[in-house]
Amino acid sequence: MKTNYKLILAAFTLIAPMQLLAIPAWSRGEATSCSTCHATPTWQLTSVGLDFLKNGHRADPAKMAAKSQTLENYISFIWKGRFFSDQLDDSRLGNASTQKPKSNFEQHSFSLYTGGALNEHFSYFTELYLSENTGATSGANVVQGDASRKKLAEAFLQYNHPLADGQFLAVRAGEILPGILHVFGVGARSAEQRAVVLNEALAGNSNTYRPFSRQQGIDATFNTEKAELSIGLVNGSDTSTTNSIDADSQKDWFASALYKLDEHESALGLIHYNGEFTNYTTKQDFSTAVLYKNAFTRTGLLGRFVRDNWRVVGTYFMGEETVSAAGAKAKNAGYYALIDYNFTDRLGVFARYDRLDPNTNISRNETSMILLGMNGMLFENMRSGGRWQIEYTVKETFLGGNIVTAGTTKYLDHRLFAQITWGF
Repeated sequence: MKTNYKLILAAFTLIAPMQLLAIPAWSRGEATSCSTCHATPTWQLTSVGLDFLKNGHRADPAKMAAKSQTLENYISFIWKGRFFSDQLDDSRLGNASTQKPKSNFEQHSFSLYTGGALNEHFSYFTELYLSENTGATSGANVVQGDASRKKLAEAFLQYNHPLADGQFLAVRAGEILPGILHVFGVGARSAEQRAVVLNEALAGNSNTYRPFSRQQGIDATFNTEKAELSIGLVNGSDTSTTNSIDADSQKDWFASALYKLDEHESALGLIHYNGEFTNYTTKQDFSTAVLYKNAFTRTGLLGRFVRDNWRVVGTYFMGEETVSAAGAKAKNAGYYALIDYNFTDRLGVFARYDRLDPNTNISRNETSMILLGMNGMLFENMRSGGRWQIEYTVKETFLGGNIVTAGTTKYLDHRLFAQITWGF
């Protein structure tokens, strides 16, 4: 079956990492539904959308239409507004628990997305937050004065080199995320709140790496009709600091493989990350003495089963960290499992279970979470669109539980989360 690349270009409405709303810039001028690239509104990418992503935010990896190179087809603005209500476990003690606001409104972010083909072989993508709420209150922890930050979230230049029989090599350079993770819970996804195993660092660990970490470097992907094979070399860095450059000479590397099982893009995947984090006397300050070096790994197994209006997705990660100058090791493990279902192209529901264990040899240090949600489209046209979603989570943690210490009291915290996203 031949792919209609003109239709793909007109229809494509979301590839940007982190966003759950379509990017209207890539669909201007054509009256085509975003459901061509997405199973709306839960938003997983269809086979057409997945092809568009791997091609570098373009319909064909080695073609472009010069007449489409107008500014409005390359730039979109995205706005997010939130409301959340927290019910902390009654066992929590102290002012930080009893006096924390139980509910808040939050104008979360206003961001710019720009990207697309530059010529027959080059394309680019940039995600720039003009403002992102830090979650700081009016107390002493306010940062940047206005309790918000500006950040360059992801930015890269991509070069596609055609090979025989529809195969091509894609090379990206800049601030990148392993592409396989984008389609397994980091980018186009049902829930706004990412899975714990992807989004949270190991509790109590000085190394803040998490699979979601964006790093500055380069990667290359060999693409065929059925498979994608990638390898990348990145700085590695303290990922709790936005856009930081690593404080040691050791480079991290990753490799991934994805095999597609059917025409719906059901697939199995594997990713391995190999890194080194240097613990200085003062964190990330290479002018101070080295305490020890943490050579760490993370390996993930990924799978998805996709049909027209529903999907099941899951990942399982395992890894090892060096946690002391004596060379003590800690093995970690975590996973998530998600199912979503679209009743119509305007209403969908989803559920997910998360678990992360920072040290499998210690008990009562795990984090687990149940998430239930629903989402839908507020409105949609070829120049703008709006989406709503509601999520309810129950998160289980243990007091003092981390990568080197067993916890004590179990906490169950509840959160009601609502978001409206609008894009132009």
